[in-house]
Amino acid sequence: MRGHVPLVRLLLQRGSLAGAVDHTGRTPLHEAAWHGHSKVAELLLQRGASAVACSQTGLTPLHWAAALGRTLLVTSLLAAPGSDPAVKDLRGWTATHWAAACGRLPILELLTVGGSLDLDSALLVSAVAGSASTLRLLLALGAKVDALDSTGVTALGLAAGLGHHQDVVVLLDHGADPRISDRNNCSALHRAAAGGHLPVIQLLVAKGIEVDSQDSLGLTPLHYAARRGHVEVVSHLLDRGAQVNAAGWLRKTPLHLAVECDHRTTIELLLSRGANSTLRTQWGEMAQAL
Repeated sequence: MRGHVPLVRLLLQRGSLAGAVDHTGRTPLHEAAWHGHSKVAELLLQRGASAVACSQTGLTPLHWAAALGRTLLVTSLLAAPGSDPAVKDLRGWTATHWAAACGRLPILELLTVGGSLDLDSALLVSAVAGSASTLRLLLALGAKVDALDSTGVTALGLAAGLGHHQDVVVLLDHGADPRISDRNNCSALHRAAAGGHLPVIQLLVAKGIEVDSQDSLGLTPLHYAARRGHVEVVSHLLDRGAQVNAAGWLRKTPLHLAVECDHRTTIELLLSRGANSTLRTQWGEMAQAL
């Protein structure tokens, strides 16, 4: 679609349907939203096009306009008869989620006029996307900083696990609780350690989070870092008092996990910091014998 309003008007006058659907469920209004043709969209809406028409993936023209930052189109779609910004696509996202994921701040402000039920989940989406400015806006609009996803993970946990340093700074500055763990008792520090994100770990540890906190299997952040071979993280955690011989699931220590995964440098570091190679797992295995 090239946005030719006179041609679109002529086609509609000749009997073309404003709500015609292609093989993917997309309508001309979807195409106008995708390409940013606001005048065409207004004409289609005047001729009865549905603002909530869903494609096969559940996406409406508003979803597309929000994701792509089409401010004029979003304004028109929100004002259209039957418009519903709460419509969800097949992944459960509304236009607010798409705007948050893509960092469309003006769109977010439009969508949240009068309040939105999606602010908390949009905050979680934004934490994954890695947009500190979007996080700030959502928090200013009323999103709960410690809102949980379906597995009990907070925005801080998501951002920490992905190494989004600036997002972590923003969330901590807004009072995010780094001690909150998910349903597997995995904390933001566990997630950051697994990803090897040293700057994030330094922020979290500076907040006083327990460096030897255990997940549901008894594994500490040091276990996570050792298993992935993140030497700098292992060193920092040990510097901050992590127990080098902490026994977790099957009584495995960080050294057992490093040996199992053949992380030579990590093994050498752990041994130099007092790891005991003669400690046995539940099955009687010693690290030196693996």
